[in-house]
Amino acid sequence: MPIEEDFTEALRTTLLTFEPPNTPSLLQAGVRNGRRRRRRRATAVGVCGAAVLALVGLGATVVPGLLSDGRTADHTLAGPAASATPGSATASATPKPTFTGTLPADRALATLTALLPSGLTHSSPPGGQRSGQLWVDDGHGKSLLEVHVSRQTSTTAIRSHVFAGTTPSADGTLIQSRQAPPGTGPGHETVNVLHPDGLYVTIMQWQAPSQNAPSTRTTPILTLAQLRAIATSSQWQ
Repeated sequence: MPIEEDFTEALRTTLLTFEPPNTPSLLQAGVRNGRRRRRRRATAVGVCGAAVLALVGLGATVVPGLLSDGRTADHTLAGPAASATPGSATASATPKPTFTGTLPADRALATLTALLPSGLTHSSPPGGQRSGQLWVDDGHGKSLLEVHVSRQTSTTAIRSHVFAGTTPSADGTLIQSRQAPPGTGPGHETVNVLHPDGLYVTIMQWQAPSQNAPSTRTTPILTLAQLRAIATSSQWQ
């Protein structure tokens, strides 16, 4: 049989055995497939909505590259700040200094006044608010106190002159106290304190209303121990 007749016979046989598709079954299968896809889409939308609500509950998180103007955003969490737990780096961090350079005289006097022992009266001598001076009286004669506080960026000169030969404390703080020798003017006491971070506190006390006046007292209002306690107070930070 020629090849053409073989092909024609094969085609005829195939057509005779071909069954038309079951249209209702195909339709039902299409409906089921459509419903299945719709359920999957609804589930995906629900998951996305839950994720958005979770982000809103935690605080708005800015994602890089999603700003409307095309700028790259920082990873910033706008929700409540994380609270420091005991022993954490945040909780144990050293507080930042409240000032740099020289502490203004009025602020230094306010701190000095708050640190004075009870039972003393105090007032400001002429120009005292600018020079860091304060009159203190316990009812047995007026004394002049003077305070200077600064944060030094370099302490080499102070260490070699004011604190020469002074042994630092365990935390590295230098404390130097001295009294003026008798017969050299009014009784005079000084306490100098230099902290490792450069905080430098000087408190001077005269047993008279001024630096050059004769002594009006036989004993100082504040002992050296009291002056040291005031000069080393953490409130100067």
